[in-house]
Amino acid sequence: MRWYYTVAAFVAGWVLAMTLAATPYGGDIAQVVGPGTIAQLQTPWGVRMAFSPFWEAWQVVDAVFYDRPKIDHTRMIKGAVEGMLATLGDKYTFYQEPEKAKQTSDDMQGKTVGIGIYLRITDGNAFVWKPIPGAPAIKAGVRHDDQIIAVDSVQITPLITGKTIDEASVSIAALVRGRQGTNVSLTLRRGTALPFTLTITRAEFVLPSVEWQTLPDNIAYIHISEFKTNTPEILAKGMQKFAETKPRGYILDLRHNPGGLLDSAQGVLGLFYDGTALYERRATSLLSEFHTTPSNPSIPFPTARVVVLIDGNSASASEIVAGAMRDRYPDVQLVGTQSFGKGIVQNIYPLSNGGTIRLTISQWLTPNQNAIHGIGLTPDIVVDDDATATANAPCVTDRKPEGTATLCRDPQLKTAIGLIP
Repeated sequence: MRWYYTVAAFVAGWVLAMTLAATPYGGDIAQVVGPGTIAQLQTPWGVRMAFSPFWEAWQVVDAVFYDRPKIDHTRMIKGAVEGMLATLGDKYTFYQEPEKAKQTSDDMQGKTVGIGIYLRITDGNAFVWKPIPGAPAIKAGVRHDDQIIAVDSVQITPLITGKTIDEASVSIAALVRGRQGTNVSLTLRRGTALPFTLTITRAEFVLPSVEWQTLPDNIAYIHISEFKTNTPEILAKGMQKFAETKPRGYILDLRHNPGGLLDSAQGVLGLFYDGTALYERRATSLLSEFHTTPSNPSIPFPTARVVVLIDGNSASASEIVAGAMRDRYPDVQLVGTQSFGKGIVQNIYPLSNGGTIRLTISQWLTPNQNAIHGIGLTPDIVVDDDATATANAPCVTDRKPEGTATLCRDPQLKTAIGLIP
């Protein structure tokens, strides 16, 4: 048993030295034994042993890593959470830091306070991708492709150097957003001209997710760019007007729509029919049926022909709507190209630090119980967005005619119009 006493004596000596001696580790044992141990005791009993290596690693880093300024507990926690989620192998499951989580939540509500611009980050520089109609920025004279040099004298290029596009966008948005009624100064460069500064008053504005217009020959055109909280409410106003004019047909444009809220998709479908919106399969493999959300009973369901436009950027909630419309609505045809193929559902779970985890919880299927994840929806009529096509379609959304032309190049829309009897 002599080896036991030898080891015991060594350990006792090491602890005493770590605690009392003037060594590079002097005093660190208090940190190693202290905070991590308390945190581990707060870990649920069933996984406490599994978490032991994590807390041991945390304690050692916190106690003895030589370059003390590089120890950032916030970043350590972020890295730990991101690493845990990465082991699931699901690119749709991820962590959002508090500022990004707040911005996402504001955006999905369909309205926010700020100046109203979409950003484009290119080669370490920030540009205005487009100002939002009706928002303060466009009223102040901000234009598409203006380069943002500074916000309230904070230079943008040094601020975003070395950051990902997402991190850069969050940093800029944090400067631009603020309390309603306050001012923010933007220093911009337009083309090769000298920089200039605009002072803009922040205000609440609606993030547009729905546009509608009447095309020639009384065809109702609806474009949904994303499924936000207020999307069904806004669309209902358009559907009410169309009910009064009795269109010959409807074109629902879901191109470049990345998705959004499941509740919003159910609400949009509730303006077209009453019935199954989708089926959902969770870990139990049992199917749950989700219905359309009833719309305002004063708005009748459309009875005219409906054509739905999709493309490779139509994903998630937009695929739910397109697939359900084809399965359950009379004579619907999909026109365009194969959709993205995101047939899984995420839920957002708030964390105590203000961040969120977006976690995949289920797979969805169309009302006819067709799975589309990794597959997408195949159009009934495949039409590419041919760059050489003739400009012979009405100009919708952001499309602008070239030169003196009055029509735009949009072969997919042109095909959809041709399907309306």
